[in-house]
Amino acid sequence: MLISNLGEVELIKRISRQFPYQGEGVRVGIGDDTAVLSPLPDADRLTLVTKDILVEGVHFLTHFLTPYQLGRKALAVNISDIVAMGGIPRHLVTAVGFPPDTELKTVEEIYQGMGELCRICFINLIGGDTVNSPRGIIISVTLLGEVEEKNLILRSGAEAGDLIGVTGNLGSSAAGLDLLMQEVGEGKERDKGHASRFQSLIKSHLEPPLRLKEARKIVQSHLATSMIDLSDGIIKDLGEIARASQVGAKVYLDRVPLGPALEKASSFLGNDPLEYALGGGEDYELLFTLKPVGQEKLKELAHEFQVPLNIIGEITPPEEGIKYLDKEGEERNFSRKGYTHF
Repeated sequence: MLISNLGEVELIKRISRQFPYQGEGVRVGIGDDTAVLSPLPDADRLTLVTKDILVEGVHFLTHFLTPYQLGRKALAVNISDIVAMGGIPRHLVTAVGFPPDTELKTVEEIYQGMGELCRICFINLIGGDTVNSPRGIIISVTLLGEVEEKNLILRSGAEAGDLIGVTGNLGSSAAGLDLLMQEVGEGKERDKGHASRFQSLIKSHLEPPLRLKEARKIVQSHLATSMIDLSDGIIKDLGEIARASQVGAKVYLDRVPLGPALEKASSFLGNDPLEYALGGGEDYELLFTLKPVGQEKLKELAHEFQVPLNIIGEITPPEEGIKYLDKEGEERNFSRKGYTHF
């Protein structure tokens, strides 16, 4: 069935059924002119608000990912922003545009992808809008979260002498996208053997990780002096911390965590894996700074998480700028500078 045959009212009803959870703080959810939220019961908690928009042909191609993966990713990238501030995601508002010839099943699966993360993270869908789009699917997500005043972490807290840490392995998402793009560029159907060899990289791009537990533990341990999620790549995102904190940085390239699959895929694609790790973007791992005395605690957390936590560099005075150094201490430059729209 096409959504044009169903109508807007019935479509919204079907979407709403996938989000039965209405937890603490929601007085009125979907069904009125606005949502109604109760004030935060703890005066020490702050409200966080983030928004992202995914546009077909700019942020995603529908033949690369399933509708379920699209819905999941649309919410996951917003959750990543909330957790990078040390917060907990709470309330979701969506605005979506669909061409009239969109299949109902496609819409339902997109919201199933969002719904799964809502159930995992105890997020309430409290409202939104559904409109006709003349040119592809558009998904706009607004996510509200909360954080205790003592756990709020900003980009502006880094100081000279701090260390630079990251969660996970880097570059997987960008390499996964290049693998997908190569298949399209060659005009082939998906090569199942090829996809199987690099499945973890492709999945990293289509289903980015959630680092909610890791971020909360890091901030509750009072380890981080600043933090950002790696949506655009280290080069761009570390630059954001440096600007906000008015500092410089050194990154030691031999310490940047590259998974074995990335090394193999980079060889296959004829690219430098560090280009993916530093400038590729969409890893949605955490980049943070910490005092040197926090290294032992960081090792404890790495063991607890069973997720790599690596120190890759240090914060320097602002006049030193940002440098990427190889084993010999020679500075390197990279062609990829992180994703930018304009």
